Amino acid sequence: VQQRFRLTRMPASLPGTRRLRGLACEQGMAALEFALIAPALLMLVFAIIIYSFWFSALLGVRHAAAEGARAAMAGLSATERVTLARTRALAVIDGYGALLSSGGTPDIQAQADGTGLFKVQVRYDMSGSPLRRYAAFVPLPSTTLGATVIVTNGSY
Repeated sequence: VQQRFRLTRMPASLPGTRRLRGLACEQGMAALEFALIAPALLMLVFAIIIYSFWFSALLGVRHAAAEGARAAMAGLSATERVTLARTRALAVIDGYGALLSSGGTPDIQAQADGTGLFKVQVRYDMSGSPLRRYAAFVPLPSTTLGATVIVTNGSY
């Protein structure tokens, strides 16, 4: 003959019974779940902030190259185009303030590229940027940002 045992929970008011606190306690579960999930969520928020600064710096470098190429269109000679392109690209980078001024100096190359073409290339090294301090927490892409724009001399 088989006997089946059934575990029943006894009320705490009866003498000689122990209450099973481990099974009934749910107040500490929220704190435990928060302790397990909070580091991952904080890391995600931190990564979003760091990458937003990195993408803003990349857009700043691209903007500087595009504006340098646009300004070079006004030049009449190759020397004047180079001067206009470098001046405008540097002014755009300076306009980004601390985002692009704390990392280092930009490398702006402007030159004629074939017949009827003019190339503006902007490179910026972010290795000295304060963002690199957080690279141990969040892996960042390359420290060198670059953009190249080629425009035609004259009209379409």
